[in-house]
Amino acid sequence: MRRRASGRARIWVTCLLLCGAAAPAAAWRGEFLGGDVEIGGYLETRQVFRVDGDTTPELNLQRLQVGVDSWWGERVSLSLTTSLQNGGPATRETRAGFYNIDDVFQSVSPAVEIEEAALRMDFDSFVFRLGQIKYSWGKLDRFQPNDVINPERFADPIMLGEDERKIGVPSVEANYFLPNRAWLPEQGRLSVVIVPRYVPFRLGREGERWFPPNATPPETFAIPIGNGGAFDIPLTLETENSRAPAFTFDNASYAARFDAFWRGVDYAFYYYHGIQTAPLFQLEARGDAPVDGGTVTGTTILSPVFNPIDLWGGDVAFTWGRFSFRAEAAFTRKRGFNRDLLSLVDDPEVLEAVREALIEIAGGAPSAEVDLGETFSRSDAFQWGLGVDTTVYDVDLLFELSQTNVLDNDLPLLIEDNETVLLADIRRRFLRDDLTLQLISIYGASSDYTVLMPRLTYRVYDRVEIRLGYLHIAGRERSRLGQFKDNDQGYVRLRLYL
Repeated sequence: MRRRASGRARIWVTCLLLCGAAAPAAAWRGEFLGGDVEIGGYLETRQVFRVDGDTTPELNLQRLQVGVDSWWGERVSLSLTTSLQNGGPATRETRAGFYNIDDVFQSVSPAVEIEEAALRMDFDSFVFRLGQIKYSWGKLDRFQPNDVINPERFADPIMLGEDERKIGVPSVEANYFLPNRAWLPEQGRLSVVIVPRYVPFRLGREGERWFPPNATPPETFAIPIGNGGAFDIPLTLETENSRAPAFTFDNASYAARFDAFWRGVDYAFYYYHGIQTAPLFQLEARGDAPVDGGTVTGTTILSPVFNPIDLWGGDVAFTWGRFSFRAEAAFTRKRGFNRDLLSLVDDPEVLEAVREALIEIAGGAPSAEVDLGETFSRSDAFQWGLGVDTTVYDVDLLFELSQTNVLDNDLPLLIEDNETVLLADIRRRFLRDDLTLQLISIYGASSDYTVLMPRLTYRVYDRVEIRLGYLHIAGRERSRLGQFKDNDQGYVRLRLYL
């Protein structure tokens, strides 16, 4: 019955997308209930071509995103962005419906999602926003230490853009604009954000194409025996959605930003108190007694961890001739960092814990817990980055250097204690900007991984956009992005702007 319902939902999605493609390619403007309304968006389809046929298949992606902006006079406005998506990295076994705001491990296809929905009220010196909102704080391009309010979705972690990765959070934002006074900062603004309900980060389910390989155990765990051989224990993985933090005053998140101008320098200061929105996991394990004369089996259980942090940061940006410079830094107290889970296979303490569990099972226990020790670290961290961009012979160049310094850590993490990442974005436009050739590269200098994303984008009649691209990933398996090195792919994306 579930498969039949899912099949009907997919047929409806396909019909809606075909209807959207047949619609006029122009934003609609009009009046509704006495207000001015504008509706726009895009319809797209993407086909991925895997280089390694052993990786999990990825379905053809169809996505319809619609944005509605409305104004009632000069002080009140409402914006709504919703999306309808089918296929992509999601597996065929998923059900149609909505993504919820409680679970980390979930995969829905076809899926309807409210991306943003915000009511805005403008007054002389105050601006208020209320609803489900995405924030963009910080000045760097991809790695912003101070951009911590919104969690992200990691079902497609590399291909998605910044705004596409973010998940809107229910929040209240108040902005106060300082008056123009000689003794006050120029264009000064104080912003305060309250997020009363924590929304967790999101991953797909185990077995999907972008599920972290570092969190997936090997098929067997080898226990050395006295004669130089090994006793192999079959392993399986279970994902478990931990209960999200309760809707209470203590679990709310609070953030503040003050930004202003001074002699051509755009600067800002930040503070955040709340639950960490970056992914953090706890790994547990147990051994199970053999059934019907079989062998002992092992199960690992991966569950999310919700860790409270405090962050203080700042950034600056200015131009000098043809160059634009940006810098950003943040200090985070007790941030959680994921351990290199594959390193547990070689950990002598884990090996001893497995032996103890086997002894317990041999004594008649149906199962035994295996003590894996600490599978994540809570450490103070300092993150900083520098960026510069310019144009040379009609070629747009952007370069960034960022580093994460994990302080007082004794565990082998998925990143190095001093993790350095280099980013380059090079693009050249042709045919009156209708054709764009772009290369994005990310190099993890400390963890030794490389990501290359060349792509060619051609825009037809201002409404239709065709993109041909490739994604290449290389590096160590025990690194944040290098673990996906088997996921090289080419792709074609067709987008129709409404």
